[in-house]
Amino acid sequence: MNLEWLKTFISLSQTKSFRATAKERGLSQPTVSQHIRHLETVVNSQLLMRYNSGSRLTPAGRNLLPYAQNIVTLWEKAQISLNWQKLIVGASSNIGIYLLPPYIKRYQEKYLDSCPIELTISNNLDIANQLESGQIDLACMEWWDHRANFVSQLWRSEQLVVIMPPNHPWHQYASLPIETLFDVAILGGERGTGTGRLLQQFLGDHLHRLNITMHLGSTEAVKRAVQAGLGISIVLSSSVTLEVQAGKLIAVPLIFNQQSLTKNLWVIWRDTFGEASPPQNFRKILFTI
Repeated sequence: MNLEWLKTFISLSQTKSFRATAKERGLSQPTVSQHIRHLETVVNSQLLMRYNSGSRLTPAGRNLLPYAQNIVTLWEKAQISLNWQKLIVGASSNIGIYLLPPYIKRYQEKYLDSCPIELTISNNLDIANQLESGQIDLACMEWWDHRANFVSQLWRSEQLVVIMPPNHPWHQYASLPIETLFDVAILGGERGTGTGRLLQQFLGDHLHRLNITMHLGSTEAVKRAVQAGLGISIVLSSSVTLEVQAGKLIAVPLIFNQQSLTKNLWVIWRDTFGEASPPQNFRKILFTI
């Protein structure tokens, strides 16, 4: 049983509209439908009748409604009086793997006894959906689409670099104008990281001139492929620090109109969390190390 499903069910009982409930709760309509499907599976009953003009509760839905309202009310009161049991932080792959470990360590040193922390790593879209559905408490992401009832804060900007093997003809360049990459074989990593959106912003109609030959699914896979001489790639500078230090890869800053290309990274949390809550404690650590 998930309290977010109950809250969505209560809202639907009042609005009688999936669209209105989605707006009221700051969710997408597919997420509202998903909440109701999950709840109906748990209680093994159909709770709503759906019509083109809206929806209404079934007899089972009417029976459940007062219990659902009581459960949500009691839990909200309990949250005020009880400590958090666990903080769940979500992160897109590059952030979770390459950037967050020292911040997780710092949080454990300060707060482990009062509230343990758990890290969930997935692609950016999946993390956004888990945040919206209440499965995670705070997210660190490579893009954010400004969904309702959440607060987003710019955390840091990461330089984009072109990585290549040490024997590549460009290995001595101090920087690479993005136009240099036109019509060159480029290895793509995980889809949905926002790098494509950023490149679209700078290149516009010329984006098609970047020749992405394959998508390898992760930055780790990309790094191995580049080391093997299969092509070059564009990654966050922090993701190749160790390989560059070891001489396994060369990383050259990518520039546009003589300016470094950087990607903004974001911290997002639900707007109801107080200043002393675990998500806020973790957010403060992100900005103090």
